[in-house]
Amino acid sequence: MTDAFASRPTTLADYLAILRRRVWVVVIPLVLAPAVAVLISSRQASLYQASAQILVKRADIAAAVAGVTDPTLQVDPVRFLKTQASVARDPKLAQRVVAVAGVPGMSAGALLGSLSVTPDPDADLLNVAVTNGNPEVAARLANAYADEFTKYRTELDTARVNDALSNVKAQMDSLRARGVSLDSPAYGTLLESRTRLETIGRLLADNSQVLQPAEDAAKISPNPRQRGVIGALLGLVLGLGLAFLAEALDKRVRSEEEIGNILGLPLLARIPKPARRLRKANQIVMLAEPRSIGAEPVRGLRTNIDFANLERNARTIMVTSSVQREGKSTTIANVAVAFARTGRRVALVDLDLRRPYLNRFFRVKSAPGITEVVLGGMSPSEALRAVPVPAPGAARSGTMEIGRLAAATSSNGHGQVEGLLHVLPTGTIPPDPGELIGSDALGVVLDGLAEQFDLVLIDSPPLLVVGDAMTLSARVDAMLVITRLKLVHRGMLHELARLLEACPVDKFGYVVAGAELGAAYGYAYGYSYPATEAQRSEQQRVS
Repeated sequence: MTDAFASRPTTLADYLAILRRRVWVVVIPLVLAPAVAVLISSRQASLYQASAQILVKRADIAAAVAGVTDPTLQVDPVRFLKTQASVARDPKLAQRVVAVAGVPGMSAGALLGSLSVTPDPDADLLNVAVTNGNPEVAARLANAYADEFTKYRTELDTARVNDALSNVKAQMDSLRARGVSLDSPAYGTLLESRTRLETIGRLLADNSQVLQPAEDAAKISPNPRQRGVIGALLGLVLGLGLAFLAEALDKRVRSEEEIGNILGLPLLARIPKPARRLRKANQIVMLAEPRSIGAEPVRGLRTNIDFANLERNARTIMVTSSVQREGKSTTIANVAVAFARTGRRVALVDLDLRRPYLNRFFRVKSAPGITEVVLGGMSPSEALRAVPVPAPGAARSGTMEIGRLAAATSSNGHGQVEGLLHVLPTGTIPPDPGELIGSDALGVVLDGLAEQFDLVLIDSPPLLVVGDAMTLSARVDAMLVITRLKLVHRGMLHELARLLEACPVDKFGYVVAGAELGAAYGYAYGYSYPATEAQRSEQQRVS
C-alpha cells in the first residue's frame, strides 16, 4: 500500500481506487489465463475413464471356528480398506491383468500409471478406475482388474490355509498307509483339523467380489470449459496480486493531501491538463478558450494568489517545480494572462534558461530577451514584448493571431482587448546560465521591473534539476510550487521540501497541475457554461 494509508485505516474505497488505477493489470491475466487454458486443453488428446466397484468382506474366522467374535474386525475399517487398496496396486497383479486383457503395447507399469484404486469412505468398497485414450480399452482393463483382484486376494488369503490343509491331508494319508484305524484318536484329530481348515478356506475365498463392473467409459479430458473457469479464477487471483504488488512498488504520489503533508504548504488550486488540441498548437487556455471549463481553475488560482498576497504585497513571484514536465510554464503563462485581464500591469519573465518555452505560447521570438538586458546590451523596455490579451468574444478559440489582434487594437482602440501582457523571453542562452542567475545585474533588472509593473511573474527551472531556482529565490518576493500527480515520487517530494525550506523566500503554496476534474466539478461548470467556445462564437455572429 502507499504511504498515504499508513496514517489511517485502509477502506474499501482505497482498494477500489487501486483496482481502477490498475484495471489493465487485473484484466490482462483475467483474459489471457482462461484463453491459454482453453487453447492448451483443446490441443490435448482425449482421455476416457472406466470404473468398477469391488465389495471387500472381512470374514469373522474366529466366530466360525471358535464361536467367539474377532475384536480386530471392530477396529479401524478404513485402515483395512487402505491396505486392500495397496494390495490392489501390486505389480504382480498388474502383470496378470495385462496378460488377461490382451491390450497391445500395454505394460504393467503403464497400467499402474493409469490406474487409481480408492476406498469408499462409507462402505466396504474399492473403486477401481482405469484411464485410457480408447473408451473400450479403458472398460476392458477396469473389468479385468476387478476380476483378477478378487482372484488374487483369494489366493493371498488362502495360501497359508491351503498349505496347512495339504500338510494335514498328508498326515492322514500316512496314518492310513501304516494301517492305523480311522477310529483312532490321532486320525480323529487330523480329521477335525482338516474340517476346520476347509471351513476357513471357504470363508476366505468368498471375501471379495465384483459388485459393479465397468459398462462404459466417460470422457474426462480435455474439458475446455472447466479449464477455462479454473484459468479465469487463477487469472483473477494473479491479476489482483499483481495489481496490489504494483501499487506497493509504485512510489508516485497520487493525492493532493500527501503533497501538502510532505511540503507543508497550502493547496492553491488544481489545474486540469490542457486539451490535446491546445498542447499540439502550443496554446494556453486563457488565450484560446477563456470561457471554457479549463479556464475557471486558473481564475481561481489568480484569486488565491491575491488572497495570499494581501499582507505580503509581493511584486516579484517565481514559479518552480521538482522536475520538468510538471506544467509550470503552462501554469504561469495562464496566470499571467488571467492577471492581465484584470487590468493590472503584468510582466512575464522567462528565466528557465535551460529549457525556455514561454515564447512559444505568445508567438514571440526568444531573442533578444532577459540575457541581453542583464548583459547591458539593451534596456528592459526594448526587450519586452507587449502581448494584447483579447476579450473572450474576440479570441475565437485562439484562432486570431496576436499580430492581427494588435493591429486591430491600434486601429479600433481597446474594443477587442481586455489587457496587455508584457513578455520578456530568455534571449540568447548564455554558456553558463547559473552565473547569469546569480549575478547582481539580474537583481537590478528584476527590481526595476518590480517598480515598473504591478506584478512580475517569473518562470524558473525545476528545483531538483539545477540550482538556478534556489539562487533566484533570494532575488524575488514570493514563490509558487507546481506539482503533478502520478509523475513525482515521494522521494522527490521529500527532497523538494528540504530545498524549499532552505530557500530564503516566502512560499504562497503549491498548485496541482494536470489534475482530473471530478464528476461534481464538471457538473457545476457544465451548468454554468453549457456551450462550447465555437458555439458561442456562432451565436454571436447570428445575433
